[in-house]
Amino acid sequence: MKKPELMENIGIVVPAWNEGRDINLVLDALGPIEWPKQVVIVDDGSTDNTLEVAQQYAAKFPAMMVISLLQNQGKASAMLAGIQALPSDVDTVVFLDADLSGLTEDHLQLLIEPIETNQCEMSVAIFKDGYWRTDLSQRFAPNLNGQRCLPRYAAERALKPLANSGYGVEIGLTLYARRENWRIQYIDWTGMTHDIKEHKLGQMEGYRVRVLMYRQILATWIREWKRDN
Repeated sequence: MKKPELMENIGIVVPAWNEGRDINLVLDALGPIEWPKQVVIVDDGSTDNTLEVAQQYAAKFPAMMVISLLQNQGKASAMLAGIQALPSDVDTVVFLDADLSGLTEDHLQLLIEPIETNQCEMSVAIFKDGYWRTDLSQRFAPNLNGQRCLPRYAAERALKPLANSGYGVEIGLTLYARRENWRIQYIDWTGMTHDIKEHKLGQMEGYRVRVLMYRQILATWIREWKRDN
């Protein structure tokens, strides 16, 4: 896919917590791409080798930089820290999970183009033809997907009140977008997937983190619903 002429001043933020096993896949995909102004990897207080792996890639690719949060602050805070570290002339931001598998430059361009051509205020990727379990979950709950693109000023404004939402940040962003009457486009990402928590962390720990994730999502939804009613 040819790079759209309007695609410029784009930053990418990759929040990461204990993704040392998988983060190389997304960084291998991002490293050779020349057009991002900055790729910010935010290590959210990992206890594994995530920080070391990210620093190795940042040393290899000039557009990459790493932020290290000394303590785990949650995904929403990591995303906000990543935005605030972007150069001042970045006007469009892409958020990517650190455990993606199958990412290509074409996927990114599909996600960014509706923003750059003013077709919407936020685009959200939906996995397709990857792993059946992630495909199914994203079809049923597309608003929980972390792969998003939106204007930098809007992302920062939306994330500040969500900084303590943790895994609830995606549903929080969607509810914020609806409150502000943003246009949202859902973009199919063919061949994309990510590893599920039970595979990465083991059954017990994966289950514990999944329960925590759903609790944070529900808490954010309830808080944002009360704000609107």
